[in-house]
Amino acid sequence: MKNYLVYNSRENGRWVKKSKFIGYGHIANKEVEKKKQEFEVEIAVSTPSENLTKEQLLKIEQLKRAYNKKVNSLSKEEFERFEQSFSIELTYNSNAIEGSTLSLAETRLILSEGITPEGKTIREINEVKNHAEAIQFLKRYKGDINEEMILRLHSIILNSISQAFAGRYRETSVRIFGSDVKFPDARIVPQLVKNLVYWYKKNKSKLHPFELAVIFSIRLVSIHPFVDGNGRTSRLLMNFLLNKKMYPWINIYVKHRAGYLKAVRQANEGRYNPILEFCINSLEKNLKDFKILD
Repeated sequence: MKNYLVYNSRENGRWVKKSKFIGYGHIANKEVEKKKQEFEVEIAVSTPSENLTKEQLLKIEQLKRAYNKKVNSLSKEEFERFEQSFSIELTYNSNAIEGSTLSLAETRLILSEGITPEGKTIREINEVKNHAEAIQFLKRYKGDINEEMILRLHSIILNSISQAFAGRYRETSVRIFGSDVKFPDARIVPQLVKNLVYWYKKNKSKLHPFELAVIFSIRLVSIHPFVDGNGRTSRLLMNFLLNKKMYPWINIYVKHRAGYLKAVRQANEGRYNPILEFCINSLEKNLKDFKILD
């Protein structure tokens, strides 16, 4: 008896089947799983990409494989501790990128101990709680990205901070202090977000999942649909899309803020290679910091 692995995917509006011969007779489940993972890597690396090289595609798949292998080896309690620690660091860094003065230790105190550090604003405290709640919302959410989901996520991020703007598109112009970047007129923001959701649905079976997640995030932040919370919303949606396809979340460190913002500006000009390379490197650093990679 011949054994084959079969992979079906939708490409350019039609179903494409790819198969690989893996041997004769009975094959142990462990060996089948190993060959399946190798086949998935081969397919991912062979998928054409306008913005990712074969070397980058291979690295992404290797990082994904290392992460899932480690996660699957953890007990329930170990995995919960890992998730809690990662979520705290993600919350700290994402808020710090946007200007929060809370330290990682203070962020951990708020989320793990329920202790409010002295000398910090109510806004900063709520930013921590809201970001953590937004992470939990995404982990519970079973649907796909749509306009309603984006607005719901944003409403959580700005809850008790800017209630009048939470979950609502901006109705005024916005700018980033110290930057000459111009964002779209507020009147066309709702249509631009609808267009982005359409772009996502059109491309989710065409682009590599990593590429899709990062570019979606960048396209959303380039619209700047909200008065506040655009960066946090866009990064969380990137991670939601990665998680849907079993890729690890990316924690962008505040210490790399300058490089991140430079790559974002380049992406806003249509050059996606720098932000993709930045995210690959960030993910690799994340996995090393958590001892998932040597």
